[in-house]
Amino acid sequence: MDFKSKLRSLVRRQDTAKSSADLSPEDSPHNDFAFEPTITIQPIGKGRNFSPTGSAASQETEILNSIQENYYASSNFDAGDFELQKLSGDYELDKVDKLRKYLLNQLEVVSKKLSEVILHNRAAYTEELKRVTEVENALGVAVETSKLARVATQMSHQSFAAKELHLLQLHNRGQRSVLVLRALTVIKSLHRTVGSIAELVEEGNYTGAIQLTLTCRQAANIHREYLCISQLHEKLQDTLALIEQKLDVALGQICLNFEPRQYAKVYTAFQLLDKNQTAIDQLHMHFITTIHNRSFGVVMGFVELSNRKNGKNQGETLTKKHYPELCHAVTAEYFVPALLSLCKGMWDVMKTYRSIIQWHLELADQRKRSRENALTGSSAVTESNPDRDMVEVYVLHKLESGPPRLWSDMEQKIRVLLTQSDAAAQLKYDSFGHLLSVLKRFCIVGKEFGGVNSDALMDAVKQQASRFFNMYHRTKLEELHFFLDNESWEVCPMKSKFTCLDLWEFQFLRPRTQLPSGSSQSFVEKAAGDAGRESSHTSATTHFFLEFGSSGTPFDDLFRSEEQHEDVLVDSGDGDKRSSDSDDDIMDELKQEHIDETGEKRRGSPKQRRSSAFKSISLGGPVVTNSTLSVLRLFGRYIFFVAMLESNAPEVINALSQLFDYYLYTVYSLFSTEIHEYFESLVISKRLQVGVKRIRENLINMNSDHVETGADGKTRIPAPQISPRIDLADPKTVFALPERIAAMESLAFLASQMELIQPTLERALPPQRRVFLQQFYTQSVSLVPDIRYPVYWCVAYRSINYDTALSMMAEVQWDIKDLASQHSEYVDHLLKELEGFHQVIRRTAKTTAIPKEALDGLWTLAVLLTNRTFVEGFSGVKKCSNEGRALMQLDYQQFIVSAEKLSSLRPIPDRDFIDSYVKAFYLPEEALEKWIKDHKQYTLKHIVGLINQSPSLTKKTRQRLLQFVEDPEGLRNKNKS
Repeated sequence: MDFKSKLRSLVRRQDTAKSSADLSPEDSPHNDFAFEPTITIQPIGKGRNFSPTGSAASQETEILNSIQENYYASSNFDAGDFELQKLSGDYELDKVDKLRKYLLNQLEVVSKKLSEVILHNRAAYTEELKRVTEVENALGVAVETSKLARVATQMSHQSFAAKELHLLQLHNRGQRSVLVLRALTVIKSLHRTVGSIAELVEEGNYTGAIQLTLTCRQAANIHREYLCISQLHEKLQDTLALIEQKLDVALGQICLNFEPRQYAKVYTAFQLLDKNQTAIDQLHMHFITTIHNRSFGVVMGFVELSNRKNGKNQGETLTKKHYPELCHAVTAEYFVPALLSLCKGMWDVMKTYRSIIQWHLELADQRKRSRENALTGSSAVTESNPDRDMVEVYVLHKLESGPPRLWSDMEQKIRVLLTQSDAAAQLKYDSFGHLLSVLKRFCIVGKEFGGVNSDALMDAVKQQASRFFNMYHRTKLEELHFFLDNESWEVCPMKSKFTCLDLWEFQFLRPRTQLPSGSSQSFVEKAAGDAGRESSHTSATTHFFLEFGSSGTPFDDLFRSEEQHEDVLVDSGDGDKRSSDSDDDIMDELKQEHIDETGEKRRGSPKQRRSSAFKSISLGGPVVTNSTLSVLRLFGRYIFFVAMLESNAPEVINALSQLFDYYLYTVYSLFSTEIHEYFESLVISKRLQVGVKRIRENLINMNSDHVETGADGKTRIPAPQISPRIDLADPKTVFALPERIAAMESLAFLASQMELIQPTLERALPPQRRVFLQQFYTQSVSLVPDIRYPVYWCVAYRSINYDTALSMMAEVQWDIKDLASQHSEYVDHLLKELEGFHQVIRRTAKTTAIPKEALDGLWTLAVLLTNRTFVEGFSGVKKCSNEGRALMQLDYQQFIVSAEKLSSLRPIPDRDFIDSYVKAFYLPEEALEKWIKDHKQYTLKHIVGLINQSPSLTKKTRQRLLQFVEDPEGLRNKNKS
């Protein structure tokens, strides 16, 4: 044992001995009765204050305060070990002894203070000892009482008879048997009830089955301690699960066929299960599933029908295909019927959903009235269930927020069918019109159902319509090119008040009051009405669900009564007896049946048709050819596209403008040939030249016989060719005057119809795109009156011999001294030519009605050409006196008087052209120079002749003016330098 351990053992023995010496006899642990005092003795530690007097007390206080806190930290404190650690291995005897004495001094002070505390609390100790003694005595009394009770109990047991106790035991057993018998009766009843529940479920009485099941569960819970009851409880729980499955199936069946009573049973059953919210969520899932299954079934049915027709058998593989693959397999023949059936299927889903919402609204209204009646005391007080009211509010809110989601799914199914199939672009016009009308109606119904716009679907429709229309427009351009190349330019006998609105293709633009009697709206009118409803944003006022809530669908009336009712042609009758033409000279092709665009056959010989046309125009009817009708019908169809899809309006109207431009260019290019350069400025206006050039560059393909689309994306049509049956240079036909009239006036009528439909086209275009339409009307439609002169120029030019008149004017002596009263002979020649022209027109008018516009145009051209002949002759005069100038005026005045009698022109146009030229001979030098600069309508020959004959000019001035008119720019530059 080392020194440290020995020292620690010594200190502990001293502490133990000191502690034992301080204990009093009363504190000995060998007392028989030990107790714990109720008084707590405060420990003596650092910081305690005592009250001894004198210096000794002060020293003791200091010693107590010097005791370190570690001594008070724990009851298991090892003081010896603590003090030895403080030495840190320095065990010098003096230090150890000094420490020992210091610690003994502290121990004495602590022991003294402890004794004082014990003495101070001795009275409390005595009092507590007395209380303990009393408790000990009370315990002794209790022991004696217990002994007496046991003795009494034993005596009581011995005094009762064994039989009496046996009777009590039997009574207890009987009571328990009664309880068991009751439990067995309940078990038997529960087993029978389980069978009844199954029968109710099979009958569809879900409410009764649930009520019975819940009652059985409540009864089973009372006797749950029995094992068989516990098993029956689990069986009832399975029965509830089975009922929920049956309810889910019934809920799914309601999505296709809503029946209020059946739905009330199902909803009440879910209400008993306290699963109304779950039921509504499941209902939405069933509707989504129904949309998918209905779409898949409809499309697959038409694919199977198409396969059977084509000899294919893929019934087993079709069910494995996805919906987009089935849509891709739909052929053009069955595309519209498939779309219609699909829309009707979606309508059934929407109608069912709206019926469910209406049922809940009526239920909420009934509950509201019941609560109001209860408050007013007018009826029996109904039970109010706030939780149920909250559930009903949730259910109604959930139902009202469901249509947009369901509509999105239905729209997606229609959109997939439209985009995945290539059949839409292969449809005919009528079929595609059906498609547009169905989709338009479907979008309006969706707006009423879900309150949202079908932007995604309309974008798909726009793409398909654009593809179809581009192909359709290209085809119609080729057909129009073919028709115009083979057009005989004969007038169709139209009724006097005919407009394009009388055609079947324009019926959608007419009010219903203007429909023919006995005819009903066609799909075009109904579809256009739908377009009007949507464009005016009145979809909220549509009532399809009210109108077709009980039976039918909004799509049933789209294709009814599509017979093309139009009465626009005049019956041929027996023809015009005044006509002396023979049918022998008419080609066999012209004697064939006339078949218009509606497919209606109108029989009659060309003579009879010309006679009817003559009567029609004589009565104020329009001049219309077969090609004009074709173009008008195309206009109607194109505008129908615009009415159905306003988003495609710019593209469609641009195509419509191409039809008109091509017709205009055809009339101009075919009947405005061989115009002498000398007369171009007279006949062809500058804006007409610009317009024709624009059409030629943008629309005409001069190097091909087919319609082609260039690298710039523009569609170009081959240049038109005149029919070989028409000879524009034949004097017998007055240089094809009937054909010219038919072509020109039909173009004018076409322009008038363009003016008629202009407001419709403007409404279809957005404001920022209307500039194109205005440019089209300015640059194309307004050019039509300017084409009349080029078309009729050949007739007026070749029917009158102007050259002879010029030769006769050259032989007249203009340097006369005296003015005679008789006009010159060339005037009689011109009047004779005009008389012959008048007779030609009259003979032509017997077989071909000549509209006033054409007649005025012919006479205006004749007068204009005659006026040019006058000026041409006057400018060629070598010598002329003032009397000769007067003779010129006399000749022209005589011509005007006689020409007014022959023609219908009042006054004779362009008189100033002659008067101004003749009067210019009398102008002084400065005025003449200004006159030459201001009058650009005269040719160089006219001005040179005027300068050479003017008596007021000097030789120098005459040379300067001649140089100016021959080279005005050079003379101007010379003067500046």
